[in-house]
Amino acid sequence: MTCNEAVAPQWRQRLAASGMRQLNVLLDDTADITQLRGRWELLSKPGLRGRQRWRWELQADDGAVIFVKRYSATPPSQQWDRLCRQCFDHSRAYWEYAQAQRLAQANISVPRAVGYVEEMRGALERRSAVLLERVPGDGLDRVWRRLSAQNAPITRGAARHDLAVRLARFVAAFHATGTCHRDLYLCHIFVELDAEYAHPPKFTLIDLARTHCPRWRRMRWTLKDLAQLDASAREVGATRTDRWRFLLAYLQLPGGAPRSRWCARRIVRKSDWILRRIKRESRRK
Repeated sequence: MTCNEAVAPQWRQRLAASGMRQLNVLLDDTADITQLRGRWELLSKPGLRGRQRWRWELQADDGAVIFVKRYSATPPSQQWDRLCRQCFDHSRAYWEYAQAQRLAQANISVPRAVGYVEEMRGALERRSAVLLERVPGDGLDRVWRRLSAQNAPITRGAARHDLAVRLARFVAAFHATGTCHRDLYLCHIFVELDAEYAHPPKFTLIDLARTHCPRWRRMRWTLKDLAQLDASAREVGATRTDRWRFLLAYLQLPGGAPRSRWCARRIVRKSDWILRRIKRESRRK
C-alpha cells in the first residue's frame, strides 16, 4: 500500500497556518476535519456514492475558500473507468488535481489546484482527496435563469448572440487540448456575467473528475459533450438559433457546410435522448 500527496507551493504555508500540515488527515473517515481552523460546510446531494464534499473558508487568509472532495469505498465500475480512461497508477483525486494543472497551463480557466492525497493498493484506489480553490461566479444555467427572469439586456439581441459565440470559443479551446469532459452541462461552466453586458463574460470549467483524453473514437466523446451542453441549454430556454450560432462558432464553419449539418443532427439526436432520460428520472422522484 502506498500513500502519495502533493501541495501547490503557494498553498503549503497557507494550509499549515490553518492547521492542515499534512493532507493524509483527509483520508481518515473517523477524523473530524471540521475542527481545523476556519469555517467548514458539508455539501451533500444524492448520488455521491462514497464521495464527500466540503466548503472550507480559511481563517485569517483574506477569505480564501477551498473545496475539499474525498473519495472512499470506490465502486468497481469507477475503478475500471479510471483504469481504462484516466490513469493506471493514481487515484481520481490525483487525476482531478493533475488535470486542473494541465488545463491551466493550456490557458483554460479551471479551478486552481491546491493539493491531493491518495492511498493506493497497487493499481486500486482505496481512498483519496483533492483540494481546489473556489472559482468566481455561478453556474451558467442558474445565472441565465435569473437574468432571463429580469429581462436583462444580456438576454436580448446582439449581446445574447455574442455570449453564444464566446461560449462556443471557450468550449472549442477546451476540446483543442485533447480533453473531453463527459459531464459538460451548463451547471459545470461557471460564469461572471454583467447583466448590462458592459464587460465580456468570463467562463470557468469546473468538476474535472471525469475528464479524459481519448485516443480512439474522440469524435464520439466530443459529440457527447456538445449534446450534454445542448440539452442543458434547451432546459434554460435557448432557441434553435442560439444553438445553431453556438455550433457554427464552435466548428468555425458556415451554416451550409455539410459537416455543420452532420454534427447538428447527431448532437440533437443525443440531446433529445438526454432530455427524455431527465424527464423519466424526474417522474420517478
